[in-house]
Amino acid sequence: MVDDASPDDVEQAMKETRLLFVDTWAEWCQPCKALTPILEELEEKYTDKSVVRFLKVNTQDYRQFAMDNEIHAIPCVLIYFDGEPAKYEIEHQKTGEKKVLDRLIGLRPAEHYEAVVRFFLGDI
Repeated sequence: MVDDASPDDVEQAMKETRLLFVDTWAEWCQPCKALTPILEELEEKYTDKSVVRFLKVNTQDYRQFAMDNEIHAIPCVLIYFDGEPAKYEIEHQKTGEKKVLDRLIGLRPAEHYEAVVRFFLGDI
């Protein structure tokens, strides 16, 4: 199960974890609820890999965290690598345009998160 976390927990995990995914969510958000089993499956897959971790921060309980991280839509999964916001480059499938991201917004399949793991850590 992906742990509910406070902003302080996130700060601590950033120091201890190479690649950290922080799911920002709210109880009323149906896509957030649909994302939970996907992240739980990934957490189980990487459970023996101490370099990858998943946490959840409720944006209703921690509104300042949401504002500080410019969360404008949920679910939004923040990505941290080596204690800093990630710089994850993707290419748009149709236009070929490249973007640098530090988060994944919206309900996404497990493959998108696994692509982030491969981008930063290779095939672990």
